[in-house]
Amino acid sequence: MKTRFVLLGMFIAAAPLSAQRVTLGANFGGSSAASDLTSSTDWKGGWSAAATLGYRLSQRFGLRGDATWAQNDLNGTGSSTAQEIKKNSFIANGIWQREETPGTKVLPYVLAGLGAIKVRDKASDSSFTKFATNLGAGLGYVMGRVSLRAEMKDMIYKFDEFGYDKTQNDLLWQAGFTVKL
Repeated sequence: MKTRFVLLGMFIAAAPLSAQRVTLGANFGGSSAASDLTSSTDWKGGWSAAATLGYRLSQRFGLRGDATWAQNDLNGTGSSTAQEIKKNSFIANGIWQREETPGTKVLPYVLAGLGAIKVRDKASDSSFTKFATNLGAGLGYVMGRVSLRAEMKDMIYKFDEFGYDKTQNDLLWQAGFTVKL
């Protein structure tokens, strides 16, 4: 049994470093809703930020974990004040991208993932956590170990608290960078 673990360890250590790509990333951008919660309650544009950790499984496919923070205001008809809604999500994504060959600078990619989102009304300190899915596309520009990227994601979850009942689509558009470790 010990021999198997030694052989497995030797195999992993002997794998080319290019196949063991780990990346750290950070994004910042905006957040908006695809539609209003009700005919009398509308979302205002807000901000979003994310930290990412990726692992390249092959030249075209990888895994990426996203921790995203976003904030939007909700305005109701006849209300002079807005509800400040904060959202934290943790999503595990699968990423498919164009094969990175020597000299490649531009890498388009698509991603899809599953996870959870926590939505909090800052004024009342009430919150709820729901299952969430994530779909998106982006474009990376490679500059050695550092890459720039721009992406658009659609965070989909059930918003059935605070007196609402709707499947919510939050659009997150972000720009940022990644560093290959």
